[in-house]
Amino acid sequence: MKTSIIYLIVISLLLQSCYSYKAINLNETSLVVGKNYKIRQDTKFVKLKLETVSDSTITVLEGKIQKDIPISQIKEIKKSEFSTLKTVGLVLGIGLVGVIVIGAIAVSNMSYSFDIPLQF
Repeated sequence: MKTSIIYLIVISLLLQSCYSYKAINLNETSLVVGKNYKIRQDTKFVKLKLETVSDSTITVLEGKIQKDIPISQIKEIKKSEFSTLKTVGLVLGIGLVGVIVIGAIAVSNMSYSFDIPLQF
């Protein structure tokens, strides 16, 4: 039981990202070529790398495929930002899990024998 909880904590820490995405307004913010964005056209977001920007379309790289997307079809766009807080939390979390695992191993390997004389 203890090991499954430890594995669950380790996996959840490893799956966290040091990047977060912040919603932007296309009218107020200019897009930067070479940056990563999440773009929603219909119902789901797709992570893309911006290649070129014009007045009516953007060209993005999805994997190795280059696509042109009309700006009028973009419902929402989010830009990728590095999160210092998530990175520090991830490093501290992994360190804490390591200390807990080492402590649990050390405690489980200890043998307890108390030879304390009873005094009345």
